[in-house]
Amino acid sequence: MEKDFYYVELFELYKDLLTDRQREVFSSHYAFDLSLGEIAESTGITRQSVLDTVKKVKDKLDFFEEKLNLKKLYDGINAVAEQSDDTVKAKLKGLLGL
Repeated sequence: MEKDFYYVELFELYKDLLTDRQREVFSSHYAFDLSLGEIAESTGITRQSVLDTVKKVKDKLDFFEEKLNLKKLYDGINAVAEQSDDTVKAKLKGLLGL
């Protein structure tokens, strides 16, 4: 479950780097909790293609994070914000869009 949340966070950071189909399949599976079969039926592709797409998106998300480190940076800034006084906390959270 924790691993799934990790990929949801990465998806929010990097979704604009994915194709429309990849975004649709991944969000249907993780955000809307649809089964692979339900996604296959609604998109007109096979269940295996849905599974392959989800795996491919996860691989891409890992690659993007490995190269860009946006989640690591985001988490670090958020940790500093939590330990800061209210003024600094508000500014840092504003930068992060929280």
